[in-house]
Amino acid sequence: MLIPIKWMKQYVDVNTDDKTLADKLTLTGSHVDAVIDYNKEVTNVRTGKILEIKQHPNADKLVITQIDINESEPVQIITGAKNIKEGDIIPVSLEGAVLPSGMKIKKSNFRGLPSYGMMVSYEELGFDDKVIPKESRDGIIILPPDTPLGKDIKEVLELNGSALEVEVTFNRPDCLNIVGMARETAATLGTKFKFPEIEIKKEEGNIKDYLNAVEIEDEDLCQRFYARVIKDIKIGPSPLWMQR
Repeated sequence: MLIPIKWMKQYVDVNTDDKTLADKLTLTGSHVDAVIDYNKEVTNVRTGKILEIKQHPNADKLVITQIDINESEPVQIITGAKNIKEGDIIPVSLEGAVLPSGMKIKKSNFRGLPSYGMMVSYEELGFDDKVIPKESRDGIIILPPDTPLGKDIKEVLELNGSALEVEVTFNRPDCLNIVGMARETAATLGTKFKFPEIEIKKEEGNIKDYLNAVEIEDEDLCQRFYARVIKDIKIGPSPLWMQR
């Protein structure tokens, strides 16, 4: 099971580095197989706005784009992507960038014209196909229009930080979740565990509007019964940082 350390820190005070944390958890029975550092997997990928798109004079399937990355001059990137348009904000891997596959981005020439980077898809950032939105599976990531320019994509998509790959044994099902591992971490480090505060909005109404009667067949065995109706539940995909 993968435990994002940044997420776990919402519930426990961690007063040590990632490697030491992994070693201490292993010694107390929560075997950590690896520490995955997402910061090292993706470097020099930043947000940019497409200012201009022109057809490549020497290639029918390529276009020349000018990208604003919040620097003095725009960056020229040549691409064959079909889902982009002027004004889109996208992630771009610049010269020197490294992607999870190990690919290193260098200045390239496409049919006689230079390209100083590459537009990036979810797959190229290491996302599994099953968590990629359907509309983004065959092209470049299109970010919200209010996304700041020149920002590290790890910060924008909340991919920064490390994760623990933990082997949870069959007798510790209480650790098969973030809160459970946070509690275990607090016990291991001797620090404070902060149980998440769950706020339930109370509304007036008659519960009989939502369900039929609750019948108690033996009042000696069940002297009191409570029921609560939870409504307006929205089902949707988890945030990308959580899915990854």
